[in-house]
Amino acid sequence: MRRKTAWGLFLLILACCIFCAGCGRKYVAGSKDYNITLITMDQMDVHWVKVNAGVKKAISEAKDKGYTIHYNWYAPDVKDNAKQIEQIDMAASNGSDLIIIAVNSPTACNAALNEVAKEGTKIIYVDSPATFPGEATYATDNYAAGEQAGQKMIQVLTDAGISGGMIGIVSAQAGVQSCIDRVDGFCKALEGTAYTPSEVQYSEGDTAKAQELGTNMINNGAVALFGANEAACVGCGNAAKDARDKIYCVGFDNSSASRTLVKKGIVQAFMAQKPELMGYGALTAALQVLDGGNLNGEVTDTGVTVVTSENVGDFED
Repeated sequence: MRRKTAWGLFLLILACCIFCAGCGRKYVAGSKDYNITLITMDQMDVHWVKVNAGVKKAISEAKDKGYTIHYNWYAPDVKDNAKQIEQIDMAASNGSDLIIIAVNSPTACNAALNEVAKEGTKIIYVDSPATFPGEATYATDNYAAGEQAGQKMIQVLTDAGISGGMIGIVSAQAGVQSCIDRVDGFCKALEGTAYTPSEVQYSEGDTAKAQELGTNMINNGAVALFGANEAACVGCGNAAKDARDKIYCVGFDNSSASRTLVKKGIVQAFMAQKPELMGYGALTAALQVLDGGNLNGEVTDTGVTVVTSENVGDFED
């Protein structure tokens, strides 16, 4: 009887171990074998492709140091909080030890992030953080970058002899914190001048819609346009190109379309973020965290460069 009892106890313990192993996180600090998932706002902007490229570069270097990284990049087709939450859940279901994420909203994903964090998944933010605490953040200081964009717009208009007027503003979706900060910084730069920002118009990340919005604002008297993300910048540039009078444009994000508009003198400047640096830094930080390090929620401003016709050639892919 004792033998049967002991054997039964052994089988019970074995079953529990197998069950727990299947439910728990896969990583063990120092093992150098990790599951990491990148979740971005959408699949449309070149910006996210470059973030992914930065992550993959860091993974390649990590493999040379003996790491085995199982990597996934998840992105909704459009900026949507519910879809991002689904992907957070999917990353957890797939056994991600760490999630690198750029959130649409600073609060919408907090409950989902809290749930996966309770299960042991680590969180690092790239580009746009949530208010839920993460291990580290690699992002542009978007308010400061927006202020730089506003200062550049003032310089462009002053040089053109335009001392005042309405400036049309096109952003991505309402509630995207990175774009909110850029617009706020831009408007801050205009304070005390004769330039008046319009009400913010939202293109939903669609270039054609941004062009339509830009055209409407030009028809309503805008002397210049500001595009707060890649699609808005390109759409505003296309609206300016088709305008009867000269319209000046400043925007955000480096892409082939943005560069072409700058080369043709249609967009006077765009703020080039450093998405590859964001992705590279986030993955490097991820390995530090998974190896047992503590980054204490540090925030790294990856900065921007003002791109004009004078230096646009330096930003070719």
